Amino acid sequence: MINVNGEYYFKVHLQSMFLNEILEIKRTNLITFRGEAFFMNRWLNEEFEPIKYICLGKGTANPRKSDEKLSMQTVQKTCKTQVDLINKQIILSADFTALEIQDTTEIGVKTACDRLVSHDSYTIISSILDNVTSTVHLDYYFKMGTGSVRGNWKVSDEENNVYRIYEPNTVVGVIENNTNSGYVRKTSIAELTPGSYYYNKNTKDLYIKNSSNSDPNNDEIIVQTI
Repeated sequence: MINVNGEYYFKVHLQSMFLNEILEIKRTNLITFRGEAFFMNRWLNEEFEPIKYICLGKGTANPRKSDEKLSMQTVQKTCKTQVDLINKQIILSADFTALEIQDTTEIGVKTACDRLVSHDSYTIISSILDNVTSTVHLDYYFKMGTGSVRGNWKVSDEENNVYRIYEPNTVVGVIENNTNSGYVRKTSIAELTPGSYYYNKNTKDLYIKNSSNSDPNNDEIIVQTI
């Protein structure tokens, strides 16, 4: 199975008389049904126009695969694009002012004809976007990977409903196919919440908490790898 998954990075340059550092915020996003149709058709024909925009908004609804637009779009930027063949990814990039980013809560990628390819929600701490911040750089990646439905999840923490499997290939995404939910990547087991995963690159163990906080062996879990 071939999968396309997305990641994006906000890179905030905090600079003043007393401060000079880069703050990165990294998240994964949900590919919409429109986005799946976009990638499939672009492989075969030119029915869909290319990706052109990164847009931000202030909507509060949870992203769904059926979304066709942001809940409340506030800004849209034409993005620069490039192909990284070595890492099998497409890279989109755009710069936003701190004012444009302030109080936004959702992000999307759109084609030239306004089709929403991906959608996600996020939280940026407003205090970092003050007068010392001039530009917020955004990198958006669509990565090509392989994936398959995985079962036989073993209990790792019964009390907190954390389950695990061994996965020798690098995990880049987890999808709960029966609910069309993309899982959020976490950086430790302790951070796991319903609908999230953590992959330990050293031990090759994948840990998940399914969206209903129950046994994932009752779900159709797709693990995406590269």
